[in-house]
Amino acid sequence: MTEKARIAILTNFMEFNPGYSLTGIVLDQMRMLIQYGHEVHLFVNSKYYKPDEFPIEGVHFHPLIPFAHLKDYRSESELTEDHHKIVQETKMVIVNQFKKLEIDIAFTHDFVFQGWFMPYGLGVRQASPHLPDVRWLHWIHSVPTVMTDWWQIKRYGSNHKIVFPNATDRLLVAEQYRGTIEDVRTIHHIKDMRSWMEFDSETCDFINQYPAVMQADVVKIYPASVDRLSAKKIRSVINIMAEIKKQGKSVCFVVANQWATTNTHKESVKNYYNVGATAGLVPGKDFIFTSDFKPPKYEVGIPARMVRELFSLSNLFIFATREESFGLVLPEAALAGGVLTVCNKSLGMLKEVAGNNGLFFDFGSFQHDFNALNEEQYHKDLAFIITGRMKENESLMAKTFMRKTYNWDRLYREEYAPVFAESKLWNKK
Repeated sequence: MTEKARIAILTNFMEFNPGYSLTGIVLDQMRMLIQYGHEVHLFVNSKYYKPDEFPIEGVHFHPLIPFAHLKDYRSESELTEDHHKIVQETKMVIVNQFKKLEIDIAFTHDFVFQGWFMPYGLGVRQASPHLPDVRWLHWIHSVPTVMTDWWQIKRYGSNHKIVFPNATDRLLVAEQYRGTIEDVRTIHHIKDMRSWMEFDSETCDFINQYPAVMQADVVKIYPASVDRLSAKKIRSVINIMAEIKKQGKSVCFVVANQWATTNTHKESVKNYYNVGATAGLVPGKDFIFTSDFKPPKYEVGIPARMVRELFSLSNLFIFATREESFGLVLPEAALAGGVLTVCNKSLGMLKEVAGNNGLFFDFGSFQHDFNALNEEQYHKDLAFIITGRMKENESLMAKTFMRKTYNWDRLYREEYAPVFAESKLWNKK
């Protein structure tokens, strides 16, 4: 983990307009940086609207970027006298504030790219020699294709890097800025389900405590009352999930359980944890009962919104239940999750409820006995069929890839933190 830094984010925002994609990018960056303990300072235009409504708690807010009537410049030589003054004002704001706040790392967004923001980019360039210990990361958000005379990253100094959100165009970006590929870093944009889907804070706390629900290859949520765990065939689901894990997949099996309020019911949860551990699932990591989340608050059960939000993270729903009249959790999982459904063939009505969609395997029911000749091999075969079918579903695989790849935890760990760490060496080369 990288050390905690004081980070400034420089924008020309006058508001956080939800229709402007860049504001969402900055909001996600701030959420991520706060989550990982950094001190975050956001700089916006001095005429920012409604500063009292700023959306992220814990961010230091600075409406200090000089206001100007903007012009889409094509060349540095076109700079007007008024905008020369904006360059100097921007320089002084940055130098004075960064020294006062002891800023370590600065992000800019389109300051070194947009012709509209050229005065601010030039202000950054002039401020930099007065701030030799600040490391600069300059985000550009479109592919630069028309070379201009002020796109020269080397003029900014060795402690400045361009950031682009894909690696495919990294060399093109370097060439447009008269630099080398070493002058450009790839950091993909955040698209985290917690912010995109506006998850409740309690769901976010659950993900923080049990990160596998966001990060695992295969995620399965199973709402079930503790007194019906046997009827829901939890043991069969445990064994299938364990076999999927043995294939080399990471798994997360969450039982959204209700009524874990008596000693008998708590003992039942403990016993199932033992069953999971014997099968190869790690209790509290890839096998979770929600009654253990903030007990005793959720021993009765987690809220419906939280169930729905956890479902949206899932990609598999195994419904091995032996007795249902309808089975509400089946459409709930399908509607909220975008999942591969695997239902109990032995319970005939499930084909009706599912519209005959998904996979159907025998698990036995109150009306149809089923006993596999080799139960261990049966669960292993089902696990291979399930993962094979999941791979064939492009929509499911795309969703799983996006969930795992663009959440802020993975991006911080694998892209932001490494750049922060290596940036300490830039101005020493």
